[in-house]
Amino acid sequence: MDKKPAAPTIDGIVSGGFIEGQRYEFKAKLNLEEQRGKSNFIDDVVAFLNAGPGYLLVGVHERKGAFERFEPMDGDRDAIQRRITSIIQDNIDPKPFGVRVEFLDLDTEGFILSLDLSDHRLRPYQNKITGGFYLRTGAQNTPIPRDQLHALFTPIEKLEADTVQLMERENAALEVRDIMQTNGATLHIAIVPQEHYERERLPFDPGRGVLKVMRHYHGESHGVFKGCENGVEVKDATFQEGRSISRFFIGDDWLVHSYVSHPFAVRDGEGRLTIHEFRDEFARHLRDIQLILDDSGIRGPFGVLFAVKNLRRNSKLEWAFPNASAASLGRPIRVERIDEQGLVDRFYDKVRGVSVYGR
Repeated sequence: MDKKPAAPTIDGIVSGGFIEGQRYEFKAKLNLEEQRGKSNFIDDVVAFLNAGPGYLLVGVHERKGAFERFEPMDGDRDAIQRRITSIIQDNIDPKPFGVRVEFLDLDTEGFILSLDLSDHRLRPYQNKITGGFYLRTGAQNTPIPRDQLHALFTPIEKLEADTVQLMERENAALEVRDIMQTNGATLHIAIVPQEHYERERLPFDPGRGVLKVMRHYHGESHGVFKGCENGVEVKDATFQEGRSISRFFIGDDWLVHSYVSHPFAVRDGEGRLTIHEFRDEFARHLRDIQLILDDSGIRGPFGVLFAVKNLRRNSKLEWAFPNASAASLGRPIRVERIDEQGLVDRFYDKVRGVSVYGR
């Protein structure tokens, strides 16, 4: 889920703390008596609903996106709230039930309207008056192209199936290439963003003058993206027969896969499995991946699948996993962001549950 922006205040608007952009829109007034005015209002609401949380502020004149002056509203607040709520629910499909109509009092007289458009997950939302779909991009409402619209309509069943297929495909490809360390447990991450289904989406740009880097799963060192079949990859090579201990892949079609050898270790002298450290390292890796996606404008939602395999392949780890050789989420799930703490906790609990610490 996108982070909710700060709720606007009168002082913040006047001082320039809130300006028009991705999360805020100023309107001097609403003209809901005419069909065109009503439709333009619905376009604004739809654009925010399809792009993430934001605020639509009515009663604010702006100049180049910044506050210029207020145009106070008055009247029965309950009646205004009921009418705006009714117009939104009657003219948007599917009905967005989480929209809140609030009022901000002015020091002189009257008030302005603050429409709290919280994050909604039943995207895409449509203006029923015109049949249009819009997306908030910066301070503009942008019509959603047909290919992106198809991506937004992608059924969860297809997203799940494609995520499983990605996991199997990349694991098999790495086995054929024989480039990874195979003498211990392995961590596997498969991510399918909705943008994968946008046929005109440009592939990931690894950088030209300044090459983009990705932090390796183990440690703080970084590697650069290099071309490989169907995309780019970052490998953390070792001296063990030239094999890699981790590999991060971004396909030209925006399929993302990560393979990590030895996600656990046994502390020398302690005989302790680093299961707690795994939680932090795994969370950090997901944050790094999310940063790459954010920087590339990949908003998701995402189909994700996590798994650890070969838990009993190494004799040093075999004692720690007496009853299972693998652990996974079971089936792919759909999330707004891959670094959600709840997702990290869910997978960690699963892995810990099959270890001796989960008895």
